[in-house]
Amino acid sequence: MCPCCGKGPVAQALVLWLEMLRRAWGAPVVVNSGWRCPAHNVEVGGTKSSRHMIGCAADLRLPRASNDAQAPIAPFIVLATRLFQLPGWEFRPYSSYIHVAVPREETSRAWDGDAIRL
Repeated sequence: MCPCCGKGPVAQALVLWLEMLRRAWGAPVVVNSGWRCPAHNVEVGGTKSSRHMIGCAADLRLPRASNDAQAPIAPFIVLATRLFQLPGWEFRPYSSYIHVAVPREETSRAWDGDAIRL
């Protein structure tokens, strides 16, 4: 959900992929930023054509343990890279998070909140 307006339609394909990543990792994955309204997208410095604004993108990080200032992102990036080799999808690793996005046409298939079953 956008912290600005509380809205948050998201593509089914993105939710499914995030669930597969979480299961493959075997631990929680934190979505730093998912759906963004246009105002919040500007506020955080997102691009004018950001897939976040149509529910097709997420920025992810690993949860930090109370005694660990920096969660080990490198192995997580390796796993996500292996799972995210699909045409038209975005995958950009950064030092403390990764940006992932499904193709824009996936916005027409919004997730309805039901459980994801693999």
